[in-house]
Amino acid sequence: MENNEIRYRLDLLLRLLDTTTGQIVTERDVRIFRDGNVTRPISRGNGNYVFLNIDREDSSMEIRVFGYEDAFIQVRYEELDEHLPIKDVFLIPSENTARGEQLLSLTGQLSKLEAIEAVRLGRATCSVKKFDSRKCIMDLFRTNGPSMEETSYGLLHTDDMTFEAFEVEKVISPVSLKLKKPLQEEFRENAPIARIVYGQCGKDGSYLLRVRDDAASVKYLIRYVVNGTPKYQVVDFHNPEEMQLR
Repeated sequence: MENNEIRYRLDLLLRLLDTTTGQIVTERDVRIFRDGNVTRPISRGNGNYVFLNIDREDSSMEIRVFGYEDAFIQVRYEELDEHLPIKDVFLIPSENTARGEQLLSLTGQLSKLEAIEAVRLGRATCSVKKFDSRKCIMDLFRTNGPSMEETSYGLLHTDDMTFEAFEVEKVISPVSLKLKKPLQEEFRENAPIARIVYGQCGKDGSYLLRVRDDAASVKYLIRYVVNGTPKYQVVDFHNPEEMQLR
């Protein structure tokens, strides 16, 4: 008798996150399209969707989740771990779904806009103590902020109001992180670290960045890329005069 063996290979794991909070998206009404075709990944709970035995080819994906804006991503395998290809998808809550949550939106249109993201000012998760570039280990000064997670953060340079984005590969301890890549910019000890909030931009230069309205002052440092050049702007979401990229 022949032994039939079925093998499964994990080719992609999508992790759905609410970009305004960093929390997992637990909504079950999820539809995912790959290169325009409906897909049926396996839901593993906690916002995780697994693709088994699909071709490991770069693709475009559209993610539709009830209560969130549609998301469009590019899956490039050269950017993913060969053994555990995980792709985080940061979803923007929709204003059209009543959930009792107050949201603030930055919208507009800017020619040749390529990307937009931001970090909160005045509410750091923690601050940097030192960084070992050879080992990619960052030591931290802890604050009363939330625990660090394996996601994306910005290291603020308050002198010139810019930030360097970095990704956490592993949380070693509450005061130690392993980064996916070495930092490229100089920084001051005790420089603040804040989670990155991702926005969306269209081919026509339209953009959307949405945050939670959870304080009297809601200030963010916006980083946006125009024709390959990064620019920065401080925006107070409660000040209508600042609610437009320049």
